[in-house]
Amino acid sequence: MVKIITDSAADFEHSESEKFGISTIPLAVYIDGKEYKDDFLHSKERFYRLAKLSKILPKTSQPSPYVYECALKKARDNGESVVVITVSSALSGSYQRCYVIDSKSASAGQKLLVNEALRLRDNGFTAKEIAEHLLRFRSRIMVYACIDDMKYLYGGGRHTNAAALLGSTGRIKPVISITGSGSVAFEAKTIGMRHGMNHMLMSLKKLGIDQNYPLYIMHTNAKNQALYLSKLIISKGIPFVEGSIVSVGSVVGSHIGEGSTGIAFVKK
Repeated sequence: MVKIITDSAADFEHSESEKFGISTIPLAVYIDGKEYKDDFLHSKERFYRLAKLSKILPKTSQPSPYVYECALKKARDNGESVVVITVSSALSGSYQRCYVIDSKSASAGQKLLVNEALRLRDNGFTAKEIAEHLLRFRSRIMVYACIDDMKYLYGGGRHTNAAALLGSTGRIKPVISITGSGSVAFEAKTIGMRHGMNHMLMSLKKLGIDQNYPLYIMHTNAKNQALYLSKLIISKGIPFVEGSIVSVGSVVGSHIGEGSTGIAFVKK
């Protein structure tokens, strides 16, 4: 049996983790110097409310290796091999029957990778076979986001052009992507969120989408924008399955801020 472990940056809801047998390691978020575990006991709406009231931008941190070691020991004690899928290179060292995959992504992008691992697990693949496939598959996962407020990216040092964009009018909504190396890249400046959404969908159509995998919409406490984007997608003849909207949690939300929307998909 293969155990799939990921971290909370994948934005699985608690019910999903239970349904699919995923072990989720909570990352930590610091708001005004106070640590909050990014687990399922605190609502995502509460995070954005606290972040808005905070005098300084939220910060995130990786869990200690000990937390992973405990999860790995439990799996080994159950006779399971393990595939760990992280938001970044959070885990180092060698572990017996354990394969660690840096997703090079986050939120719904990371979720797509975990979903693929679950599909292979349920079809009888070994942990080694799953890991080898994921290393190839992750390069096909595309993530785009239209950012409402660039101060979060700038404050977290996630994008070198963010300082220049901060000087732009508030109507400017930059579109970013996650590159193959896992870093953030600037794609375009757009006037307003709706123009940003259209730019993201232009990128999707240019690359093409593998319809064997879901198209996810992501939002940071902006459900109405996500619903608008879903209608826009359908109006352009792009298949979209109801329920494929991901509410982004505090880990990714700390770096892109409230009011942002995005898409994640597997390219052809």
